[in-house]
Amino acid sequence: MKPTQRFGLSVLLVVAIALPAIAYEYPLSSTSLRNAYMLGNRKDEHTSEFLALYTQSLPMPQTGPHVSVISVETPYSQVVELGENALNPDIQGTEEELADKKFPFIVRVEIDLTDTYPGPAAVNPAVPGQPIPSFERDFDIQLIQGKKIPAESSQVYLLYSDGITNILQISGAVIELQYDGDKIDPDNDATVKVRTPDDQDVEATFDLGQLR
Repeated sequence: MKPTQRFGLSVLLVVAIALPAIAYEYPLSSTSLRNAYMLGNRKDEHTSEFLALYTQSLPMPQTGPHVSVISVETPYSQVVELGENALNPDIQGTEEELADKKFPFIVRVEIDLTDTYPGPAAVNPAVPGQPIPSFERDFDIQLIQGKKIPAESSQVYLLYSDGITNILQISGAVIELQYDGDKIDPDNDATVKVRTPDDQDVEATFDLGQLR
């Protein structure tokens, strides 16, 4: 083998070793905790581009509620967000604090109200806005990896907009479900399926081999 060929092979080997593994990881190693926190603390386009991979926006249907966004948060992306939101970053202290922390796998589904969901606005002008729907009852959300993964908890966060001057109205909600991080298969796609009250089937699939 010529010297230049040997040099080229050496460079390839070094690059291959230096590249981090890209896949869902749980529990997080100390190196992953540090790298995730540092990535978040950059607060630049690299941080934004990384977090954008965890969110999918969906088109508006002709009728019924608008399932507008489906997103997931892995343990790694949660640490990235901690770094992004840190006012006084402390990499070593954060690494020690998070070393034994149990991180869930999080699914969030954003639902926007429309003219046809939950129904027409109130006729009585003294009661502005639309009736408040029961989001958890109306929307069936499942996380599928070959089989349904059971959620450990769920929470609804209402969204508001100022549709009338000085009056906040409910414009939608975010339904958050948390799952045991140990029950997520890193070698299998994660598909979030949403069934709406008017029988729309909306889904988003996330490749855990490409997410961290």
